[in-house]
Amino acid sequence: MTFLLGGAVVLFASALALTPFESHDLWWHLRAGDEILRAGRPPTRNLFSFTAPDHPWITHEWLSEVLFAWVYGQIGPGALVVLKVLVIAATFLVVYGSAWRESRNAWAAVATTALAAFAARFTYDIRPQLFTYLFLGLCLAAIARHRQRGDRGLLLLVPLFCVWANMHSGFIVGLILLALAAATMPRHARAFLGTLALATAAALVTPFHWRGLWFPVEVSRTRLFTDTLTEWFSPDFHSPWLFGFEVLLLVCIGVLASSPARPTLFELGTLLGMAHLALQHQRHVPLFAVAVAPILARHLACLAERVAERPVIPSRWAPLAAGAATASALVFLCLAVPRANAFDQVTRRDTFPTAAAEFLRRQPPLRLYNSYIWGGYLIRSCPEQPVFIDGRADAYPHQVLRDYLAIERLQPGWRELLVNYRVGAVVYQPGTPLADALQEDPEWRVAYADAVAVVFLRRTNSWDDAGTP
Repeated sequence: MTFLLGGAVVLFASALALTPFESHDLWWHLRAGDEILRAGRPPTRNLFSFTAPDHPWITHEWLSEVLFAWVYGQIGPGALVVLKVLVIAATFLVVYGSAWRESRNAWAAVATTALAAFAARFTYDIRPQLFTYLFLGLCLAAIARHRQRGDRGLLLLVPLFCVWANMHSGFIVGLILLALAAATMPRHARAFLGTLALATAAALVTPFHWRGLWFPVEVSRTRLFTDTLTEWFSPDFHSPWLFGFEVLLLVCIGVLASSPARPTLFELGTLLGMAHLALQHQRHVPLFAVAVAPILARHLACLAERVAERPVIPSRWAPLAAGAATASALVFLCLAVPRANAFDQVTRRDTFPTAAAEFLRRQPPLRLYNSYIWGGYLIRSCPEQPVFIDGRADAYPHQVLRDYLAIERLQPGWRELLVNYRVGAVVYQPGTPLADALQEDPEWRVAYADAVAVVFLRRTNSWDDAGTP
């Protein structure tokens, strides 16, 4: 029965992973991966923009980008969707295993893991942080295993952190959890501190060494990012995508308040720390979901034992119920596949400026002012046209992001900024205030337009070397 329910969780998570997404950042990840494969090393400067071509760029996700680019180039774009599904399925298989070991109750484990997978579903994009979800689950499983058995399996975290630090900067959360384990489990403190030291050293084995270690802290403390970039906002509970997180949060409060078992210091620290991260920045909701599921399963099982004098599902019916749950998850997966069996979900012509990019490829080199969310797509689809900005906000000086916002919001002096940056073309969404203003501006003309994007070209240039990137 335990295996049947584990299969149901994997199928359910896989179906959720097939939800179509508009993958805005994938394109610059692919372009970066192509550059790394070509040059044999990660870039250290912003290569794709004219506004900050020499600005330092810490490509902390370089190994993920190489993997994405290789899969895309050697196997095909659909393989990226398969890779995404496999990583998410593996993540929640690990979470289910941890939840079962903590609770020894397959139904509690499957309920909490399924709820966690549902709560995190709005982040199931093809992005490097997917690997952080998996590695975080493995890290927590290793900590729990050492607490229960005290073996040397904890040392397996050392190579894991080496890989993790080269795939995504979320490894810093794993280091914090190791420190928390050392502080809250005195009996095992020596083992956890030793592993923490080795894991930290392993995390320094990246092309950026100590700068890669400090990078996630620096980015999370940058007020400009947290105030302007959607994924760094606090959760908006009016959004239907965050309904699952709200339910998970409320269930955690209710179950822990009612559980006859007291939470351990490590559980309490993990819950509070992850809740803080998730409530501060919605991009961290999956970290909360992955970390809380095993804890919630243990207390849910304890609560069920106290409330129910006999099993909710009689033992003779349990295998049938598990089979029904697995069959239901399989049906859910089958219903999800037809809408996501192609890579079109991230190349939709009604979302991305596909035709506008084709038009721009036929133009001489121009300096583009572009929509922030389209920057990554333009970087890969028309590499000969350097962009103003893209999703790599950390690869730009803060002033560039401020100037981008000033132009977008038509703040005083926005026209002068376009001149100062020698912008020769604007690629933006039609019907927006900026597009409407340029439509009325005699300095600009509409060179291409469709339902998705409009391309404006400057009629005359007020500088000598116009159009030179």
